[in-house]
Amino acid sequence: MDGDRVHTDGADPRAADDDGAARAPGQALVAAPVPPKPHRFHWFSDVRAWIHARPHVHFVYRVLVGIVGGLVIIIGLALVPLPGPGWLVVFIGLTILSSEFAFFHRISTWLRRKLHDFWDRVRRHAPSSRMRAAADRGKASVDAAHDDAHRSMGASSR
Repeated sequence: MDGDRVHTDGADPRAADDDGAARAPGQALVAAPVPPKPHRFHWFSDVRAWIHARPHVHFVYRVLVGIVGGLVIIIGLALVPLPGPGWLVVFIGLTILSSEFAFFHRISTWLRRKLHDFWDRVRRHAPSSRMRAAADRGKASVDAAHDDAHRSMGASSR
């Protein structure tokens, strides 16, 4: 394979591969390990660490998180009787608040447990395999949303 190539620079074709890695004539090229991809919001945890290191900035940050999360919950509750994503907006506000406040984190964890119980009940009493599959997807989406919220919002396990 390498012997068929014409090398004009006078170098031995077995001495180095295309990427410049030297190897013995019978040795297979081993790929270098690929470094893990950084998390999508890795910069957010760095910013949070910087905020938590400064008490005055941390206090202002907690106040802002409380105001924003509270407003999102109020807007979501106002949207509940209207067609649209009212409860989804309420849960987003709860996730925002649970990123900084232990009380709301406990509510979020309790709600997740109740949703798991609901999906387990649906799965047990489902008359068809299609409904059981929907229950599995619902439970998986609750887990994925909860894990993603913890990863992106930086909520610590309390």
